[in-house]
Amino acid sequence: MLGCGAAIVGISFVSALYRERLPSSSDASAELVLLHGWGSCSEIWRPLLPALRANFSVTIIDLPGCGRSPLLADMSVESVVQALLAQLPARALYVGWSLGGLLAGELALAEPQRVSGLVRLASNLRFVANEQWSLAMPGEDFAAFYTGLLEQPEKTRKRFNTLQLQGDVSARALRRLLPLCHAEPEALRWGLDCLRELDQRETYAGLSCPVMNIYGSDDALVPAALAETVPAARSLCYAGAGHIPFLSQPEQFVSDIILFEKDCIAEAMPPGIERHFEKRDVARSFSRAANSYDRAATLQRRVADELFSLLAHQRVPQTLVDLGCGTGYSLPALRQRFNDAQLVGVDLAEGMLAYASEHHSEDCQQWVCGDAEDLPLADARVDLLFSSLSLQWCENVSALFSEIDRVLAPGGKAFIATLGPETLFELREAWQNVDGYAHVNRFIPRQALDTAITASGLRVQWRQATEVLYYPTVTALTRELKQLGVSNVNRDRPQGLASRKRLQALQQAYEAFRQPAGLPTSYQVWYLELDKQP
Repeated sequence: MLGCGAAIVGISFVSALYRERLPSSSDASAELVLLHGWGSCSEIWRPLLPALRANFSVTIIDLPGCGRSPLLADMSVESVVQALLAQLPARALYVGWSLGGLLAGELALAEPQRVSGLVRLASNLRFVANEQWSLAMPGEDFAAFYTGLLEQPEKTRKRFNTLQLQGDVSARALRRLLPLCHAEPEALRWGLDCLRELDQRETYAGLSCPVMNIYGSDDALVPAALAETVPAARSLCYAGAGHIPFLSQPEQFVSDIILFEKDCIAEAMPPGIERHFEKRDVARSFSRAANSYDRAATLQRRVADELFSLLAHQRVPQTLVDLGCGTGYSLPALRQRFNDAQLVGVDLAEGMLAYASEHHSEDCQQWVCGDAEDLPLADARVDLLFSSLSLQWCENVSALFSEIDRVLAPGGKAFIATLGPETLFELREAWQNVDGYAHVNRFIPRQALDTAITASGLRVQWRQATEVLYYPTVTALTRELKQLGVSNVNRDRPQGLASRKRLQALQQAYEAFRQPAGLPTSYQVWYLELDKQP
């Protein structure tokens, strides 16, 4: 018998679990992760995705040995949780169904800062009954089921589907919705071991995030009476539903998830991190500027060329990522220098990626739209990462450098150019003399970056430079910033267009900085060389 914490021998393994991250089809920015139950796979969520994506960016993932995910060499719960965390968003609302609810609870206990809220669907704190916990499957029934899986696996899985549908008023329609999910025999046994051994009756009280429990009134596997027993911010019981309440009453389920996220979960960063802007606003701004960007990108080209010069002595990598590739300015130079590398262009802005892929299709083998704080890249596959003037748009720098560490191969390197808080200080001070609003985007101080890099385990070498551009008027400066897509995305920015009177006041305030070459605009540029331990 395979224990819940046992390793599996004689199986071929790869490290990455199968996942899909589906961006919101609207302006919604909340992240939602869906974890399936025993004997199932991520396809169980497919019918719900259109409605959920109208309100969330959704990540679905196959548990080890299920669907398209391989088994892991170490199938202990702790290792499975870490494997999941490595491929899931930096912070999200988690929905776990049955076994997935138990695993989501373990994940929330292990990394509470990663979980903004937890929804447990038809999930128990302890799945198998004992003398102290009667609201669960009787031990003899579970033992018989386990024996059936060992002796007649296909028949037992069919029986399980019948039990999931039992009592549901929509059972016949639901049967047609159940996907045919592949599951390795070892994964099925491992899942049953987890259901038998995991016990969250004591640790449940230690969850720091809001919790919502959803049950089916006629569930044959998880008693609906738990709704009156297990404390939660919200406990709901769907009348006429069995063990799959989210498919039985999909509209109600989606509505409940939206309300829970809105009412119970603060749309905030993890503790100690303040968000000043929304990523979707940044992406939209740069997408609009894709066609005009290169005409105004004097500083950006200068910094990218300097960063590229630091690669002179680097060996040819197998996989090279240009993170924040923008319009693709650096791609030809990277291709020429590392001709045999697999080159991947990643950017948050779809408009920038579209422009880059149209103009540099011969330089790059793969284009990926993704957030640097939640990279849609596999673990330990990137040998060299290049990123010029894009990561200053990341506020959760702990997640950023954790992601860079995750995707870098052992011994891999990252070369990054980013901006410090002294950037655009003349424009910031001039605006402060006009009104009290935030007109200039904020930049992360070095201490915060150092702390995040150290926590990630990466080693860093710093170099600083100051670049100054000169303009005849403030209007010329702001016009160029607009061409670059550097619009004011601060939450506390003024609404509407600046009046002529305020623009005249800005010009007058900025004149205090004038030099013979014109009005100066300073950029504090940091060059970082990051190393991952071999």
